[in-house]
Amino acid sequence: MSTERKFDVAIIGGGASGLAAAIELRMNSPEIDVLVIEKMPEPGRKLRATGSGRCNITNENAGGYERIMHFFSLIGLVTRRYNNGLVYPYSESAADVVTLLTDRANYLGCEIACSEEVVSIKNNESADNRFEIESVKKTASGDKRITTQADYVILASGGKAGPSYGTTGDGYSLAKSLGHSVVTPVPALTGIECAEWDGSEEPDAHSLAGTRTAGVVSLFKKGTPNSDPLFIEEGEIQFTKYGLSGICVFNTTRHMRFDREKGESLSDFSVKINLFPEGNFEEYVFVMHQSAFALRPIKKLLSTLFKAPLAEYVLRRIGDEIAEKPVADLDLEEIKSIGNVVHELEFHPVKLRGWKDAQMTSGGICMDEINKAVFESKLVKGLYITGEVADRDYPCGGFNLSNAWITGLVAADDISKDIAKK
Repeated sequence: MSTERKFDVAIIGGGASGLAAAIELRMNSPEIDVLVIEKMPEPGRKLRATGSGRCNITNENAGGYERIMHFFSLIGLVTRRYNNGLVYPYSESAADVVTLLTDRANYLGCEIACSEEVVSIKNNESADNRFEIESVKKTASGDKRITTQADYVILASGGKAGPSYGTTGDGYSLAKSLGHSVVTPVPALTGIECAEWDGSEEPDAHSLAGTRTAGVVSLFKKGTPNSDPLFIEEGEIQFTKYGLSGICVFNTTRHMRFDREKGESLSDFSVKINLFPEGNFEEYVFVMHQSAFALRPIKKLLSTLFKAPLAEYVLRRIGDEIAEKPVADLDLEEIKSIGNVVHELEFHPVKLRGWKDAQMTSGGICMDEINKAVFESKLVKGLYITGEVADRDYPCGGFNLSNAWITGLVAADDISKDIAKK
C-alpha cells in the first residue's frame, strides 16, 4: 500500500522546533502548505517531559529571547518569569504548552502526520518539487509507504537524548544521505559515573548516595596547559548510587569531549569539588585552635560543616590517624592535607549516564555546514536544520529549548521570504 502527496514545506519532527516552525510558516503566509511528519503517536512527547513536566521554555539570557517571547504572546501562552531569568508557562505545565502548540498548528491548517517514520530523503533540484521524502506509516492493516514531494524541508528530528520520546538520532542518517557530516553524538546534561563507586578507587563512595551539598565543581583534563580547569560552576552537588549529579554536574558534562583517534578517553578527566567555597579551610582551622573545638577531634569539627555521610567520607580520605587528633594538636602539614581534601575532593569519571537519562545531545550535524544566520544547509538549498539535531548544546536553564524555538522560527521566516520572492 502506498500513496503520494505534495507540500510546499515538509517538517521532519513534531517536537518544539518543528511545531514552532510550522506555526510560524502559516502565521507568516497562510497560503503555504505545511506538513509535519512525526514518528510518535502524537507530537511533542519529549516537550511534555521537560523541566520535570513544568517546561522551562526559555531564559531571559538566551539568544533570541525577545523573539521567542513575541512568538508565544502571538499564540496566546501566558508566562511567568522568575528572578533568576527562567521563564515557565503560567500553569507550569509542559502538557499545556504541547496542547497549545498542537491546537494552534491545527487551527492554522498545518497537517500533522503522526506514527509516520521518515526512512529516506532525496534531493533533485531539477524537479518541480526539490525533495522526495519516503516514509512508513504504521496502520492496523499493515505498513503504508508514503512519498512526499516538497520544495523545502526542515529537519527538526532532535538528537538521541530521551529515546523513549522518539529521539533516536534518525536525522543523522538522513543528513548524511544528503552529504552532511555528523560530529559523534554523546549524552550531555547527565550524571557522571565515577571510579570511586565501582570499587577501583579507595575509599568506596557508596555511603554518599542520597547526600546533597552546596559546592563548586571544577573539571580538569590531562594535558591541559597549566592544569587550568576546563569548566567551573557553583551549585548543588548530588551524590547518587553511581556517582555525581545535580545541575552544575550536568553542565560539566557538556565539556567532557575527547578524541578517541588521539588516544583520549573519559578517564583523562577528573572532577574536583570545593566543599568550602566561602572561605579558606586552613585559616578556619587555625581559628578553631583557640575555640571550643581546640581539644576536640577534627572529625567533630567536620561534622558541624558537612552532612554526616559527607563528613565521614572526607575523614576516610584524610585517614583515621589525623581524624582522631584534637584540633589544637594538628601541625601545619596536617591542616594543609585536610584543606586539600575539603577544597579539592577529587573524583574520577569512568562513564556518562546513557541516552535514557541525558537531557541533551552533544554533537550532531556539523555547524560548519549550516548557515548560522537562517539555519539553511550550505550544501543543499532548501534544506533547513534546526534544534538539537545540529551540533549545538547549551547549559541547563531553558537555553536548549530556546535553541529549538529560535532556530525553528528563523528557518520558517527565511522560507516565507524565499517563497514570497517567487
